[in-house]
Amino acid sequence: MSDTAHIISSSIGSTDFGAVRLLTIVNEAKRNAFNGLMTLELERMLLKADGDPTVRVIVVTGAGTESFSSGHDLMEVMEQPSLAGDPVANAAFTTPPRLGTPVIAAVNGNAYAAGFILALNCDLRVAGRNARFCAVGAKIGLVPVGGQLSRLLEVMTYPSAFKMLATGLPMDAEEALACQFVTEICDPEDTVEHAVALGQAIAAASPAVVRAVKTGLRSTLADGLETGLQLEPSLAAVIRELPDGAEGVAAFLEKRPASYPDPPQDLQARLDEAVAARTR
Repeated sequence: MSDTAHIISSSIGSTDFGAVRLLTIVNEAKRNAFNGLMTLELERMLLKADGDPTVRVIVVTGAGTESFSSGHDLMEVMEQPSLAGDPVANAAFTTPPRLGTPVIAAVNGNAYAAGFILALNCDLRVAGRNARFCAVGAKIGLVPVGGQLSRLLEVMTYPSAFKMLATGLPMDAEEALACQFVTEICDPEDTVEHAVALGQAIAAASPAVVRAVKTGLRSTLADGLETGLQLEPSLAAVIRELPDGAEGVAAFLEKRPASYPDPPQDLQARLDEAVAARTR
């Protein structure tokens, strides 16, 4: 299945499947818990993938089929309690929304605490039947952070979000599908393959338009419907300068799959400038 060799760096694995980059949290002995170095490495690798125009989708998963991530390594947190609330040390978990590249979580087993925050902040989630999502804050006397009081309402209704956060009880895969937190359930051994296939479907579309879509949706959620409506023509104007539209129309008329070029390195900056001009 892999197009390139598996590379391990500070317990975060990286494998490319064409234009889809798979990042794997590797710490099975501790249910793929994050230590400080792994957290910093994940952020670095997410930013590196986002800056690579040949990477059109990122998939994040946990090694094996038993756990996506149980969150922070509790032994390390006990030795350094400040790590749990350090925004710099925890930046990786909230990085996906800041990227122009779509990020998909392939979740098997437990996605607890910081592991849940990471899954929440991805654009899409594919779950194994054994997946369990848990926001533990209320259970351990800590306010849920990292998007749990804000971004969670973007992907599920208030009653579902309130129940999850106020009880601190896990949500299984079936309930997560019912409230649209996940897009698909599959057998655990197939979760990564299904997530990569979804990524490849996205990668087959115009990567420039996909970035514009994520940028537009993100701006509308942050600034409201009226701003989003006003922004659409500005984003469209940025994309019209690229060859993607001509290629898409030609492919349709010639009844062939479109072959879109990688986006220019400065595309996200141009899209962000269009957003800034509308929100000033």
